[in-house]
Amino acid sequence: MLKLLFSCLFVFSTLVHAKTPSLEEMIAQMVIIGFDGTKEGDKWVDQIAKDIKREKIGGVFLSEKNIQNITQLKKLNEYLKSNAPKELPLIVAVEHEGGDKSIFDAKKGFTEVASAYELAKNKDIVETEALYQKLSTELSKSGVNVNFAPVLDLQPKKDIYESSKLQRSYSSYEEIVTTYAMLFINALYAEGVMPVVKYFPTAGANLWNNFSSEEDVTKTWRFEQLKPYYDLIAFGKMDAVLMSHVMQKEIDPKNPTLFSKLVIQGLLRDKMHFEGVVFADNLRTNSIASSVDFKQRVIRSIDAGADILVFTNYFADNASMPFTINKIIIDAIKNGELKEERIALSYERIVKFKQKLSKRGSHVN
Repeated sequence: MLKLLFSCLFVFSTLVHAKTPSLEEMIAQMVIIGFDGTKEGDKWVDQIAKDIKREKIGGVFLSEKNIQNITQLKKLNEYLKSNAPKELPLIVAVEHEGGDKSIFDAKKGFTEVASAYELAKNKDIVETEALYQKLSTELSKSGVNVNFAPVLDLQPKKDIYESSKLQRSYSSYEEIVTTYAMLFINALYAEGVMPVVKYFPTAGANLWNNFSSEEDVTKTWRFEQLKPYYDLIAFGKMDAVLMSHVMQKEIDPKNPTLFSKLVIQGLLRDKMHFEGVVFADNLRTNSIASSVDFKQRVIRSIDAGADILVFTNYFADNASMPFTINKIIIDAIKNGELKEERIALSYERIVKFKQKLSKRGSHVN
């Protein structure tokens, strides 16, 4: 009885004395930044490390300009992670789906994994599972803890596109997509890497045109596209999702999915019961109407329900991205375009996500 009492008092004391985050600190956790450099001592690596230590950002996004080999990448990530508070571990994110255009290639010491389309076409479950396990182990050894993968998009029922454009999606059948995606997700989880499935509710042609144009999927939309998401949520295998930018006018006649409360809150959260983190990226691409400026893209995506914004470059509009995003959001709260409660809700989800991140990572280590 005394033991239980002391335990309760300890928990109460911890809660009472826990640091209450400021608005700026909550906003910082919503920002993931890309940067130049490969090692401690590089100008922008050290700048990012300072931003992490000062709690200006919640994570980093690694690209080809940061990756030389597994050993180098591990040292870089260990250095960056060491600057983050223990209670809020740094998100170290990459995009590694496999395929011949992957930045994780054999020349850098990584196992080459075929594209989603090729795996579903040519490899059985056992072979695919083994390949995804190697991929996940290498990411984990490199210090990566978040992977923007797998793609859950369905291919068109009719073969109206050349196969080269279909490489990033497994199949036109939702059962195959769910099965192969689950192999990938389980392999990532086993190695302490959190998957971010994509693109909700579908990317349309943006899946192969690098988000270079506005896309309307209303006429080609199939309800079956949601089935892999429903399944993964039901199986408890979906902690995070990356949003698409397409128009789906049957769901929301006015807004692209990235800016749509009807899609993020109404469909994904209310109807599909998703409780995890919503990521948004590519906010500067031509897949969003040019009439919507960068400031409004940030505000509208957050207002619609996005929790974490991913930017591949450190600078925007002659200022650092962390400073720019912080100012945009604070100004939006002051003038009533956003509510502070909306930021606090995202912060709460991000904290839960990072707690899972820390738990899975410590299990592997």
